[in-house]
Amino acid sequence: MEVVEDLDENSYSGDEVVIFDRNGFKGGKQFVDSGSGYSHYTLERIRRRELKWMDVLSNWEFWMSTRSHWVRDRCRKGIPPAIRGRVWQYLCGSYLMVQRNPGRYQSLLSQPTEEKTIVQIRQDINRQFPNHAIFCDSNGIGQTSLFNVLKAFCNSHQETGYCQAHAPLASALLIHLPEEEAFWTFCTICERYMPDYFEDNLIRLKVELNMLQALCARYLPKVHEHLMRHKVEPIFFAVDWFMCLFTRNLPWDCVLRILDMFFFEGIKVIFRIALAILSLLIGSPDSRRRLNSANDLLESLRRLPEEVTSEKTLLPASMHYIHITDQVLMNEYDRQRKLISGS
Repeated sequence: MEVVEDLDENSYSGDEVVIFDRNGFKGGKQFVDSGSGYSHYTLERIRRRELKWMDVLSNWEFWMSTRSHWVRDRCRKGIPPAIRGRVWQYLCGSYLMVQRNPGRYQSLLSQPTEEKTIVQIRQDINRQFPNHAIFCDSNGIGQTSLFNVLKAFCNSHQETGYCQAHAPLASALLIHLPEEEAFWTFCTICERYMPDYFEDNLIRLKVELNMLQALCARYLPKVHEHLMRHKVEPIFFAVDWFMCLFTRNLPWDCVLRILDMFFFEGIKVIFRIALAILSLLIGSPDSRRRLNSANDLLESLRRLPEEVTSEKTLLPASMHYIHITDQVLMNEYDRQRKLISGS
């Protein structure tokens, strides 16, 4: 299920005129003004990028084995909208899951699901991107597909079950992928990129929030000192950032660029973006004087201003933390896990 990327048309209800952006949003944090993202590229330039990516997809194993750095760099530049969903599936490998499991998705949908899980899912699907064209109708195809994806996931992951953070992630995928492909991509995110994130004890999330605090102390010591002075810790503002991959917090063009990188590079992208936000929001002496209470800090961190969330500002700022590698995160994870366990 894919909303036309250049959606500029109006939706009419009586005399009311509702303007949707090119991603299908009519408001909210995800709404994008015209003139950003791919809209400033010429059609010829976009087409050249699409053709190059099509060549990559048709020779995927060759490119990933010999020129993976080129693929990584192109993900950082942004994947063309017309083929973004397909590229995501190749980057995470979910296209293989579709090929290897014919009929599995429909089988999962036909299986019974605990009534309390069904009730919880139905309560949550109305809350997911109500400003988006495919989710604004409670009887529409968007909410129906979201229910199906979450139900199938719960039936295939009974040991984990349902978590509220599942819904925004699955919704984001459904904007750009057909239902079954969104399901397998969602499974891949939970199993490969975010293992243990949705366990009842949330231990992985707690560790990684502590990691963010430690990385902030290392790379942004004045920001860290300011936050600690006011007793503002990542658990108070960054849970959504990690569990929902910023889908609930940023304009959609920015979310898409983050996901483009995330599917290639993994969770370190989220740490880089988080540090960039902290730097842009609290990095200057003036901003620290202005945000000089816990309430002011939390209000700004939960309602990020436009000058921070613009993809032209935030994404280049995140590249300042390119040295945060998998090995850096692995070392910090081990350290924080030991601190939490008391060993």
